[in-house]
Amino acid sequence: MVSRVKTPAEEFNDAVGRQMRAEIAASRSSIAAMARTIGIARSALDNYVTGKRAIPVPVVYSVCAALDLEPHLLLGRAEERLRADGATTARITPIRRTPDVAGLREDTPEVAFDSPVRHDADTDDLYD
Repeated sequence: MVSRVKTPAEEFNDAVGRQMRAEIAASRSSIAAMARTIGIARSALDNYVTGKRAIPVPVVYSVCAALDLEPHLLLGRAEERLRADGATTARITPIRRTPDVAGLREDTPEVAFDSPVRHDADTDDLYD
């Protein structure tokens, strides 16, 4: 099966849909409730927020008006989401060997500490 590479416009549409879904959820609403509020079918809004269909500009404005959100903020957040999707979020930093740790080929016995306290005077026995 050959998968088709999405165009930048399709990728942005997907990011807008994901951001729209996040904004709807953040407002403690649902796709069905939002669809009723703006007067479209639930399945249509679901197709828009899942990226199955291109989102018409009037739908973006209607959803934003219902959320009391400026459309440019939704689109800006979607653009940030799109940039974050392609960015590497982790940076690998090489760990330097600590000089006081024995190397791989050194078989030096390690002693935690020398204590003047006799074993029979150790305080661990007081808690049994």
